[in-house]
Amino acid sequence: MLRPPLLLLTHTLLLPLQRHFAPMIARGELAFLQDRSIELSMRGVPWSVALTLVGEQLQLHWPDDRCQAKFGGSVKAIALMAFGQADGDALFFQRQLTMEGDTALALEVKGLLGRYPLPLNLLPLLLPKGLPPLPTLAKSFPG
Repeated sequence: MLRPPLLLLTHTLLLPLQRHFAPMIARGELAFLQDRSIELSMRGVPWSVALTLVGEQLQLHWPDDRCQAKFGGSVKAIALMAFGQADGDALFFQRQLTMEGDTALALEVKGLLGRYPLPLNLLPLLLPKGLPPLPTLAKSFPG
């Protein structure tokens, strides 16, 4: 399976996440992720990434045996939850989100996104220009 360079993902995905979550990291709200890894996967995307917190820096790496948990779902479900357009609990009970391994860790990540959804102004940084608004775009994704 061909994966994009991790450096590319760091610049397009990790840097906006780091800026968004910096105040929460400083307050210790991401301490649950300190030196622990969670694999993040989306159905339809041929690769997943792992997220960890080292010191006060979020870091990405390719999933390996360091991952204590896996959090995943459809592109639509992950996007709607991450950007605060849908409730993570509802998506989980509708079986649109999955958690494996250390479910407490996965629940922390889901809860964090529920409390601090990504601002919609980050969307242009993560997706190509010219796409419709997230609720409209999400309707076009399966599941």
